[in-house]
Order: sequence, then C-alpha cells, then structure tokens
Amino acid sequence: MSDTVVIIVGIVIVFFFWKIMTFESKSETEEIKRLKESLADEFIYDPETGTKITLEQAESGHWIPHNNLDRIKDSDEIEQFYHGPEKEAEELKNYIKKNGFTYKKLTNKQLELLEKTEILSKYDDWSYSSSFLNDKGNCFVFFPAVEINTSRHELGYHESQIMFWIKDEQLSGHYYFREKTSFETLIDLFRNDDEIKLDNYESFTIRKSNNIRYIIKLLNFFKDEKELEFEICDDSFFIKTLSYPNMEDYLRIEKIIKKVNQ
Repeated sequence: MSDTVVIIVGIVIVFFFWKIMTFESKSETEEIKRLKESLADEFIYDPETGTKITLEQAESGHWIPHNNLDRIKDSDEIEQFYHGPEKEAEELKNYIKKNGFTYKKLTNKQLELLEKTEILSKYDDWSYSSSFLNDKGNCFVFFPAVEINTSRHELGYHESQIMFWIKDEQLSGHYYFREKTSFETLIDLFRNDDEIKLDNYESFTIRKSNNIRYIIKLLNFFKDEKELEFEICDDSFFIKTLSYPNMEDYLRIEKIIKKVNQ
C-alpha cells in the first residue's frame, strides 16, 4: 500500500471518529439550544407566577410580581422554560385551571390529616406543590412529592405524583387499597378474607364503615384500573397515582369521577 493511500485512509478514520465524538442527538441539540436561549435572556424567570425580572431587580429586591397563581401559561412560555416531564406537568396544570379549579393552598389542619393517611405516611418523607380546589369546593387536586430513603436493600425514590382528595358525606370508616403483589394474588385464590374485595387491589381495613355498600359501589368504578392507590378516611376519598404527573393519568381518573357523579 502506497504512502498516499495510507494517508488518505488515516484521514478518513480520523474524520469518522471526529463525527462520532461530536454527534449530538436531536434531544441534545434542543437542550443545548434551550440552555443558550436561557443564558442569553436578560431576565430571571419565576415559574410559579410567570414573573420576569432583571438581575438588578433581583439583587435590589424591588419588583412587582404577578402573584396570579391561576394564570394560564401560554404555549410559548412552556416551550421555552420547561421540557420533558416538567413540560407535561405544566400543560396539565393549565388543563386543571381551565376546567374549574383555582389555586388553593392546603391549610395546616388539612396537612395534619394528610400526615395520618396510610397513602402518604408509608413514605419516609413527602411534600406537595400546585394544589387546586374545584368550583364546588369538594375536590382538591395536588402534586405530592414522595420520598423513600436509600437503604441496604433498596434504592431511594423521589418523585411527584397526582393526588385527588374528594369530600363525600356518605363515606365513613377507614380503608386503604393498593395493587396486589403476585404473591397476594396467588394466596387470594385460596383464601380471600378482605372485608372489601376489589379485583387487582389488596384491601386493608383500619376502621369499619357503617355504609359498606356505598363504598363497594364507589370502588367498583375503579376495579379495572392499574397503578393507583385509594384511601377512605371518614368523609374523605383519596386517589393517588404512582408516576410523575401526566395528562393520561389525570384524564382517566377525571373520567371515572364524572361517572360516579352521574
């Protein structure tokens, strides 16, 4: 092989590896573009209120915020400042606000009640954001961020989810429901001693109800659903997802709630 051919082959190989090392996927390119735009922007953005302030205003502490947490964010704003799961969560918040819900912070008394629920107390820690109340005043929707600490036997976990809190005076007692494990499904084939029998869900009775028929009728609307948790505590009905806030989960729960109320 001549020296000229060797040089040409060498150049081709070097060019090939250079292309591999400098290749950017579409998502990476979009992320770099978004970061450049963010760095080039002379304003600091508050995602909750949509307030844009200059660096000088932030340093001085003098500016007038929007303070309108019920504001619908336009698509350009969401495209510019959010991406991935966060973008879908912001689109979901817009949908919630467009459908009769307004921003409403949970009271200390309500938080104390939530601290005692099985559905949240099983985690090592939790917090919440973006709480909304419907126009009838009987349904809260909020995003709890649940956390499980890392241990020798399992990896840690921290993720926001969707939770509905519905007030219904016909409810009583205290029950918790989660999806059955494979072992529980097998055992229940031979001995199912749950007070409330619900396909796909394991039932835990903490305090019995005096209106069990109504509870069974209510829960049967959810019997075919997956990846949800339920809890009934006196006149409160809690429904929680197991994944990051997304439109699909919200719409399927909303659809069932509408059927229940027909």
